[in-house]
Amino acid sequence: MGMSCIAYANPIENARADEIYQLFDSGKFLPDEDVTQMLSEYKNSLASDDTVRQQLHTRLTCWNLPADNAEQMMAAVAFADEYLKIYSQPSPSLIQIDLQLCKTWFLHYLGKNDVLFADLDTAINNAYLLEDPRLIADGRSIRGTILSYMGNFSAALEDLITAQNLYETMNLPYWANVNLGELANSYRRFGDAKNALKYQTKLEQYYLQNNQPFAANKISNEIAMSLEELGRFQEAIVRYQNSRDFLLSKNEVIAAADALVSIGGNLINLNRLNEAKSVLNQAEKQIKSDNDGSYSYMNLYLAQVHYQLVSHTQALEYIQKAEHAFRYSDNARGLNKALRLKSQIYQSLEQWPEAYQSLSAFVDSHEALDKQIMSDRNTEMQTRFNTNKIQTENDLLVQRDKDKEQQLQIMQRNENMQIIIIILVAIILLIVSIFAYKQLMRKKLFRRLAMTDELTKLSNRRDTYSQGKHFLKVAQMSHKPFSIISFDADHFKQVNDQHGHDIGDKVLVKLASICVSMMRETDVVGRVGGEEFLVLLPNIDKTNAIEIATRLIENIADYDWQQIAPNLAQTVSAGVASYTNELELSPLLLKADKALYSAKAAGRNCVKA
Repeated sequence: MGMSCIAYANPIENARADEIYQLFDSGKFLPDEDVTQMLSEYKNSLASDDTVRQQLHTRLTCWNLPADNAEQMMAAVAFADEYLKIYSQPSPSLIQIDLQLCKTWFLHYLGKNDVLFADLDTAINNAYLLEDPRLIADGRSIRGTILSYMGNFSAALEDLITAQNLYETMNLPYWANVNLGELANSYRRFGDAKNALKYQTKLEQYYLQNNQPFAANKISNEIAMSLEELGRFQEAIVRYQNSRDFLLSKNEVIAAADALVSIGGNLINLNRLNEAKSVLNQAEKQIKSDNDGSYSYMNLYLAQVHYQLVSHTQALEYIQKAEHAFRYSDNARGLNKALRLKSQIYQSLEQWPEAYQSLSAFVDSHEALDKQIMSDRNTEMQTRFNTNKIQTENDLLVQRDKDKEQQLQIMQRNENMQIIIIILVAIILLIVSIFAYKQLMRKKLFRRLAMTDELTKLSNRRDTYSQGKHFLKVAQMSHKPFSIISFDADHFKQVNDQHGHDIGDKVLVKLASICVSMMRETDVVGRVGGEEFLVLLPNIDKTNAIEIATRLIENIADYDWQQIAPNLAQTVSAGVASYTNELELSPLLLKADKALYSAKAAGRNCVKA
């Protein structure tokens, strides 16, 4: 799907980077070499302190990694996992959610649908927590697409319709059209090919008018599938052939082989078996087991061709491969077809126990699929026609012939009971909602209190050290600078002794305020002791850190402290340390402390490194 997130507000100007980003997000097709070149240009244009676009670069890279085979897809999953570890805190975060979505999309392509939903559901829930409509839309569109592929149409439609509304609200026509295509696919799989064809034809016209040939080719393939469902096999074959020619002209060999599989399936439907066999044999040379969807159907069609040509042994070999592939990808519809054909092949081979086992498995699979389809159809029918109302009216007609008076009494009692139940449910929901809201607010408050110094409202010691460890880890991975400033108030005991602890507290609050006003949003200022403070400076080298520390002690010394108390003057001493090859935060803190002691020994009100 290749989704990404919209650009977020960034105080640092970089018009070229934003232009490249918008090009990716527009959905315009870019050759692989252009993708690599533009991602490199985007990265090289970023300032060291432009953390917002640096994270966007990581997200773009994940979505645009090559995915032509299983090995490349596994590498993409590993890339996402690596950066999920780097950006594990704070949680949840925009980059964390987008990397989880990227990872689950590649897992879907690998056919590992049974293991991806926990991470996918978590990512969507976190997108709601951060109230980010784009990531909510991306997450629900991805989940709806996967659910539709697996045959869970009612849940798929709910996700895809929600995503569609969000994309249209955000005025993102490209992604709205991609999602609409998946909606149409869901209707087709659900058995409503006419409705699907109506959406798909409009989408094809839009893509052609807007000169988007790859998108137009993709939707043409989906139109062919709908034509196939409607029994218009020759029309479907023409579209698949046109798609194959287009893909070969773009050197998309594997995708072109996928089109051959679809052509073969339609030739079988037209009983042109020898043509189908020839086409499928061509596809077999290109499609391997890691191309899960096409591989499973290719083997199903080859089994069907050999079965109808009375080559039962070969048919059995192919159907066993198809069954394994369908089970691996949790494709219930395909598995159902494979089991039925497998039973017929065993019958032709007069292997009756195996035929019975396959038929039993088919019946179980078909029954489960029927239940799912019935459930989905009931869901859709209730949405469209309010079947509960129709059922109630039918029941009343039946009961009218028995005892009208008794029926009226029963209806009255039921109506009263429903009103009582509705009122009770409403009260319970209100109480639960109030309790849940209070619990959420209390949890947020406790978290904030646990991480904040009560007096200065800065990060406390534990939170400051935790963020310091994170910055150090990022510096180790990215080979970028990281510095810290340790400073404390000179002769602070005399302030408390001469002016009282209340004035001492005001001095600490003012020191915190002056320091915060001088730092960037990406920097962290924390109170780590009584009058001791620590400043974390990501992407700042030692020379710049010394300059910052020097300005800090000058601003503090120049402040009019007599606004707080008569005859009050206050200075600070500072020590600076920068990351070299430290593996942990503790050695870096020790270097800063030693530098601070040197500043104290040098007479205070100065900086040492």
